[in-house]
Amino acid sequence: MVALQPLMVTGLFILNNKERRITMSVNFDPIFYGMQNGTEKIKGNFDKINEGRQWGASQSATPGPGTEGAFTYKVRNDNQFVVITFWPTGIKTHPERVAYLPTSITTRMLTFDFIGRTDNGGYGTMRVDGDTGKCTFWANDDGGIYIQQTVALK
Repeated sequence: MVALQPLMVTGLFILNNKERRITMSVNFDPIFYGMQNGTEKIKGNFDKINEGRQWGASQSATPGPGTEGAFTYKVRNDNQFVVITFWPTGIKTHPERVAYLPTSITTRMLTFDFIGRTDNGGYGTMRVDGDTGKCTFWANDDGGIYIQQTVALK
């Protein structure tokens, strides 16, 4: 019989206009006690859910000439989503700064316009050209733009 570890669930709740952190533990063994192969079945179901749903390694996008910042992405193993995490800097005074994502990803993206927050409390945008992979940026100040998006792929 497979012993399942208790599931720990933590959440933030508002109760009487006050923020409360609550942690619960659910022990599955008593729930499935007496059920033939109950714990094995539930563990197998969780394993099936996780297969192909894990994320691949973080990869670097290609910054254009003179572009500064950090540019990473990772694709989920089932190729259904990509997480883009970019932090271009100095965009207001250098709008020519760009980065490139692989076209093997951008030609499959379902969304191409993104918004982010700048270091100085402003905002900025990123537009992805699906055909070329070119990412262009705009910002209302010269702080770095934090852009983190999960994008569905077709």
